[in-house]
Amino acid sequence: LRNGEVERTKRVYLGSDQEHMVYEGEMVGMILAIELLKEEGGTGSMALGVDNQAAIWATKAFVLKPGHYLMDKFHNDLR
Repeated sequence: LRNGEVERTKRVYLGSDQEHMVYEGEMVGMILAIELLKEEGGTGSMALGVDNQAAIWATKAFVLKPGHYLMDKFHNDLR
């Protein structure tokens, strides 16, 4: 979002809601946001809005749980 206008978006199909939890969808959204930032050159700052408590808490946790590979990817992409 720049000057109130959406400039670019990214999407990925995860599968049905029978295959994935909301947590995984939120995590993939966070990963896609980092990818967009990197494609823009990775300069400046970014605000990332997440409304899933499990995803928010997972950013601080390094505990093995189902779907935690997504948080590992998120942390790696931030580097």
